[in-house]
Amino acid sequence: MKKRMREVLVFILYLIFATYFVNYPLHFLNIPEFFLRFEPWIIFIGGILILLGGIEYLRARKKKKELLLSK
Repeated sequence: MKKRMREVLVFILYLIFATYFVNYPLHFLNIPEFFLRFEPWIIFIGGILILLGGIEYLRARKKKKELLLSK
């Protein structure tokens, strides 16, 4: 149960930062001034999340390849 809850929280975090990155050039959502003060941190954390997503993608491909070769 804890693992599932952690996965949901990470997904929500990804969703929030993805929405911010899509909204950044398009301005389809009005972001309050309070959040704009944290913009450098939002971009930094979003970049880290993108890197972690890429690493997880590569790890998943490697595991899939290992499973295919073991059969």
